[in-house]
Formats: sequence, structure tokens, C-alpha cells
Amino acid sequence: MPHASTIRRWTAAALLAATALLTALATRGDAAPKRDAGYFTNLPLVTQDGEMVALYDDLIKDRIVVFNFIYTDCNDLCSFTTARMAQIADWLGDRVGRDIFLYSISLDPANDTPEKLRAFAAGFGIDTDAGWTFLTGDPADIDVIRFKLGERGDTKYDHRSDMLIGNDRLDFWRRTSVMGSLKVATQNILQMDPDWRAPIAPDMLTETGDRPATDFIISDRRGEAMFVKVCAACHTIGSGVKFGPDLAGVTLRRNPDWLLRYLQAPDVMLRDGDPTAVALNARYPAVKMPFMGLTETDAADLIFYLGQQFDGLDSALITPTAASHDHANHDHAFHDHSDVPQTAPHDHGKHDH
Repeated sequence: MPHASTIRRWTAAALLAATALLTALATRGDAAPKRDAGYFTNLPLVTQDGEMVALYDDLIKDRIVVFNFIYTDCNDLCSFTTARMAQIADWLGDRVGRDIFLYSISLDPANDTPEKLRAFAAGFGIDTDAGWTFLTGDPADIDVIRFKLGERGDTKYDHRSDMLIGNDRLDFWRRTSVMGSLKVATQNILQMDPDWRAPIAPDMLTETGDRPATDFIISDRRGEAMFVKVCAACHTIGSGVKFGPDLAGVTLRRNPDWLLRYLQAPDVMLRDGDPTAVALNARYPAVKMPFMGLTETDAADLIFYLGQQFDGLDSALITPTAASHDHANHDHAFHDHSDVPQTAPHDHGKHDH
């Protein structure tokens, strides 16, 4: 076993090497020209209101921005990711349109007219006058723009489902997952503002006022973490219809075996003409329940959690009309992308639907 002094020398050498590497990277970054209109281009885009805007000068310059790409006729993950982004926008609050600007660009400009974009946004209750803009344009221009922003997919089945986020003034860009933790994604966006600091609740401080070693306490209630991660963007439990139906009392209204099968294979049940699955799909066509690869254990845990939320409540509070649609949108089987900073917007990778 090496002597303690030898280990200390090795450690010092490693730290010195790491410092030198970080210094080199910082120096290289400082020397690189800033990405501006010369990089992003000022090609025109058209908003959901029919207004012509220039990509860099009107949308990116001096702003903190969030970009994603959509097809309005994709009833699978485009709807799901838009719903999850709407949750992020809700958490960002009045920063959207003031400090942070969200942009959803159509990858099907021949089909996605401003009118269709406006209707698509309205389906999720998105206020397009409050900092979230939906964009289309000439197909040739869209092709250039999407490549500049790192979107290399050729069809609706292989385009990216993450978000490109950036601070133009600092010329800092990275990607963050919209299919993983929405709290992490929201924090990644807020971190684009160098003045933002994560709030610390008073009861999370130690007696000395220091931040505790662990900021987040994960509940051990079975199925809760899964609901928060994969269902809460589209559904509430007892607070009314969101993008999908209120799931309050769903375990009382539906046969447990049906729920178990539906959560695991909604696409198969819809294809086979299950009458309840068909009715649910017809009532909420904008947020179609995709196959998410939930295991039987996953589905059982989620059903357990949904059932516990109404444990002990008077069943008379549950109205028959609330049972009309109970699909839950999940991303459990999809990769929880690591939120690794990327120095160039065109770093790319595909995430299949």
C-alpha cells in the first residue's frame, strides 16, 4: 500500500492537472468567437399569429431561451412533451416573457400553418402572448434553422425530445431533458441566469445555517415518485382536468385488471378496439396515451398510489362524469437523459419516440 505522503503527492498532481485542464478549456472558450447572427442566421420564421420574425435578432439576441421541436399532428410524444413543458412554464411563472423565452418550432412547416400552431397551443392552455411562441416557416429555412439548433431527425419518429436552452449574452448553451425530472429541467433553465440562486427553505437549514448534505427527501410511498415524474404534467388527483382527466377516484371507477393492462399497453388496447380505451382516446385526442413500457410492478405501484389518495374519502364526492377519461401519460421507459452541458448548440443525438 502506498505511503500517505505518496498518496498526497499523487492527489496534488491530479489536482494540478485538473486545474491546468480547466484553465485551458476556459482560455479556449474565451478565445472562441461568440455565436451570433453569423452562426444562428437571421432566417425568417412565422409565429402562430402570422408575424414574421428573424431567428437571431428577434428571438435569441440578449435573451435566455428554450427551444424544442414539434409536429402538431403527432398525438404521441409531441403532445406529451408539450404538456411537460407547460408544467415547466407554470413553475417558471412570470419569468416567462420577461427573463426567459420559450420557442416551439414546427418540423412540418408545410402542414403546420400559424392557425394550426395557434390551435395546438390553445389545446394545452398556453398563452402565446406571455413568452411562449410557436413558429413555422419556409421548409428550406426550417431545415437550416433546425440543423443550427441541433435537430437532425428526418421524421416525426426520430426527432429530439429534449430542449436546447441558452443564454445568448453569455454564449452558454446546453441541453436538458423534458422526459426526466421536470424539477431538474426547470432548475437547469433558471441556472442560465447567473444571478439566480436556488431557494432554501428555512426548515432545510442546519442549526448553523448551513445547507444540509441532502437537499431533496424522496418519499418512500410506493408509486408517488412515479406519479410525480410521469403523470403530474398532464393529470391532477382531485384538482380537476389538466391536459388529461382528473385521476381522483380512478381506482374506484375502473376494474383493477383493466387499469393494470391499460397502463402497460394502451396502444394495444386501443388497436384491439377496447371500448373504454377508444372512448378515452376520442375524448382527449390532443394528449394521446403512448406506450411507455411500464412493467406490471410499475403499473401496480402507480395504481396503489392513486388508490391511496382517496383512502377514507366519501365516494359520493366522485361524480360519474369524472370517469369519462382516465389515461395517464408516462415516460418511465424512456431514457432519463443526463443534463450534461454542451458547448455548441449543434451537438446532437436522437431520442426515438
